[in-house]
Amino acid sequence: MGRDRSPAVAGQVQAMLRVLDRQRPGVIEHLHADALTELTGWPEIQVRLVDEQSGVGGCSVAGSYDDLMHPPALCVARSASHRRRQFTVLHELGHHLQINDIGLATTSLGFDDEATDAACDGFAARVLLPDDLVAGCFAGGTPSAGDIVRLYEASTASRAACVVRAAEHLLSSGAVVLYDAAGVVSFAAGHGVYPPARGSDQSRTALVAAALQDPGRADGLAVTVDATTIRYRTHDSGPLYGQAAWCDGYLVAVLVEHHAPWTMFSPNRGPAAPRVPRSADCGVCDETFPVVDVCPTCGEPRCPSGHCQCIHDRERRCDRCFLKWAPGRFPGGGTTCVDCR
Repeated sequence: MGRDRSPAVAGQVQAMLRVLDRQRPGVIEHLHADALTELTGWPEIQVRLVDEQSGVGGCSVAGSYDDLMHPPALCVARSASHRRRQFTVLHELGHHLQINDIGLATTSLGFDDEATDAACDGFAARVLLPDDLVAGCFAGGTPSAGDIVRLYEASTASRAACVVRAAEHLLSSGAVVLYDAAGVVSFAAGHGVYPPARGSDQSRTALVAAALQDPGRADGLAVTVDATTIRYRTHDSGPLYGQAAWCDGYLVAVLVEHHAPWTMFSPNRGPAAPRVPRSADCGVCDETFPVVDVCPTCGEPRCPSGHCQCIHDRERRCDRCFLKWAPGRFPGGGTTCVDCR
């Protein structure tokens, strides 16, 4: 499920909302108003503000869910903005729901880590941004960059929440991306394409480079290019129509393969053949290998042992044995593997 926000993920989000409403009727309205305050009063969980470096890697937000504590803890980075803390605590509540409800847990068994995270993102975004508010800003079609800025300004939701809701409304394959002022990806959500990795430098892509030339541009005033790309570790995507706008110090962009709402004619130009190198370095094996196979999910070369960027992003190094393992071997999302505890 790495390439898009699949129907299974969307169905899980709706199920999470139903479970929450069944457990606590009417609570979604309170969470929309102030999730941190509301959740602090729940006896079955605890909300903890932690240093950002204490957050667990692999989560799409600056936070973590710790089910080894009693009661389980929703950990939120205190350094984040108030809007971002609201999104993060709801994201971690999504993990709590998916672990503790039998129906949700059964469905999530078929998810990889990325799909589970996407469900949490979608759940948090829907609590913070109700359908009527989103419809009023997006008018039922693919949103422009300016539409996303208007949604942010009309709500108390984080930019990441607005990105998630915008990606749900893409009418073609593409991605909605949030970059910092240097053009580095802060958050991204894709539909039908693999979005750029968090922390990746996209400043040399055509759209971001054009937008960075005018950092003083008014929020919501769009920069548009006819062809831009997503830069992956070893290659670039095919050409995408792109539009970006500044949003409270960050750059938000809409990248689509066709039917861009800001232009009268935007046919599908078809994906370009990716530029694949003859050799690559494996981040897990620490060896150089000839490229004979490419992962269909992330588009990165796979080494003879089957490692690609997907696996490398999810694996963690144990702080005691210093070996890399899958996330499932780290109880509670910690840094010590199950064999060393």
